[in-house]
Amino acid sequence: MTHPILRQLDSQDPAARQAACQSAAGDPSATLLAEALGTALGDPVKAVGRAASDALVAIAHQAGEDDVQTAVRTALHSQDPARRWRAAFTSARLEPPGPRLLPALVEALGCADGDVRWAAAKVMVDMGHRHGEVLPVLMGLVRAGESPGIRRMATFALRELAPDRPEAAEVLLEAAGDTDLGVRRAAFTAMASLIDPPPQVAECLLSTLRSDSDPPVRRLAALALGEIGAQDSTRVPPRTSDELEQARGASKADPDLRRAIERALTRLEAGRPRP
Repeated sequence: MTHPILRQLDSQDPAARQAACQSAAGDPSATLLAEALGTALGDPVKAVGRAASDALVAIAHQAGEDDVQTAVRTALHSQDPARRWRAAFTSARLEPPGPRLLPALVEALGCADGDVRWAAAKVMVDMGHRHGEVLPVLMGLVRAGESPGIRRMATFALRELAPDRPEAAEVLLEAAGDTDLGVRRAAFTAMASLIDPPPQVAECLLSTLRSDSDPPVRRLAALALGEIGAQDSTRVPPRTSDELEQARGASKADPDLRRAIERALTRLEAGRPRP
């Protein structure tokens, strides 16, 4: 006789499959359902896959992790990218994420679903605080990720993981010249979060503000200059305020750029030493 929840998981109705996952954790034979829930991680409907992940986490907490971990490990080696990602996500909810999750997480950075991309980036950052090998992986992805989406999300993750590392600043300078505009914008956004960046960063930002052809990139460069200077005005060249003033005078056709420059000038003033 087939378990009622297993029959419901095979339903053609996504709502029924989601309800089955939600019921699984409270079932007396919950651990016996772990394998089926591991398969449901690959459900084509996002809400069902998330409900399967929730159920596996609840079962692990209530009845022990052995069966759940076996199901998750099996899903991590699935041929289905969605199932691999949800397995990695579930594993990270059960215990501190380890490097074995990296292949699924890297793949998820390029997912079309924005929620998946950002969740994968967050897990990688959490993992990077515990495992030193994650930082070089992220830097490699920023430099040579196989898709612009992966390079862009790796840039944001690098910003969160290592804003104080000179090698991270070096990689962001390289990303500022990426052939993909989205990656370039991410790089300039990330530069605003750098702590004690090398002088080349401010020089790059000034050059970008002066001559880049993309208006959003120029705005991001102005804002980054303000944030770096707000930490300490000596981290930007002495001419920075003058160049910002000149750019403001030439920005009448771009009110967004003008506002960004005005914010940057205010932030620079905040970073100047007081008498």
